[in-house]
Amino acid sequence: MDKKVGWGVLGCAGIAEKAFIPAVNASRNGFLAAIAARDEAKARAWAVRYDIRAALRTYRDVVDDQTVDAVYIPLANHLHAEWAVRALDAGKHVLCEKPLALDAAEAGAMIAAAGRNRVLLMEGFMYKFHPQIAKALEIVGQGRLGAVRAVHSAFTFRFERDGGNYRWSPAMGGGALYDVGCYTVSAARLVFGAEPVAAFAAARLDPATGIDMTAAAVLEFPGGRFAHCESSFEEHFQSRLLAVGTEGTLQLDRAFSAKGFDVALAVVRGDRREAVRVPRADMFRLMAEHFADAVLGREPLRVPPADALGNARALDACFESARRGCRVIVPGTASPG
Repeated sequence: MDKKVGWGVLGCAGIAEKAFIPAVNASRNGFLAAIAARDEAKARAWAVRYDIRAALRTYRDVVDDQTVDAVYIPLANHLHAEWAVRALDAGKHVLCEKPLALDAAEAGAMIAAAGRNRVLLMEGFMYKFHPQIAKALEIVGQGRLGAVRAVHSAFTFRFERDGGNYRWSPAMGGGALYDVGCYTVSAARLVFGAEPVAAFAAARLDPATGIDMTAAAVLEFPGGRFAHCESSFEEHFQSRLLAVGTEGTLQLDRAFSAKGFDVALAVVRGDRREAVRVPRADMFRLMAEHFADAVLGREPLRVPPADALGNARALDACFESARRGCRVIVPGTASPG
């Protein structure tokens, strides 16, 4: 029988219940070995309901458990770095929900921990594992749009959860830019295949909490290319990605949220519009299976941690630009002049 990866889950987050736990249970190469949560009774109930082999008392117990090969971290954003480093130092591989960290310094510390312990670390951008993204990059790579000059990405929704949710807290990494803006920045970097050199961003802050309710950023890429990235907790739902080339455009209407239904990519060249259909796929299962295959040494990690560092640097520049009201150079890049 082929070996399977034992997963440990930290916390009873909604994304774990709705997406990740079902994905592992449906996967060909993983099983749920352990879970722990602040609410022990809830963790025990989940263990029974979702076929998790053990409900443990603390996150530390999960990290130290010998049946756990990989740890999935869906905790509030401000806890990602702390628990990822603890798990990595315990010799566990780590799949951490996005954003990987609150800033590039935290991301760098996490990457260093993975390196010194020779274990894997990956940011959980599940959208990258949907076949529509591979198809989109194939279309761009084939030159069907000509040279891509601009990317427009938007991830917005009405956030109406209770005030106790961490997304309302600046100290816990709340706000739209961290929560959904990270996708838009990631997608722009993915389409251009490069790192932005500068950012100019603005945000509308919630007067009660101080989190960014809506943020918009213009990222400058080498060669005079630009990306407009929009995120919001107060706009109608959008999950769009548009690549604009010299010869055509490519649009994905559910770029970050295509779960459980078929999708179609729209390619427009002149007066001709083509719908490129992609069947439904469980991107969480595909992500979990890929990571487990990498843990088992069957394939290299498709999204290395350096990619998460690049995203963190770009987000850092966006936050700084929104605070200062000016264009900010992305650390580690050269100014375009």
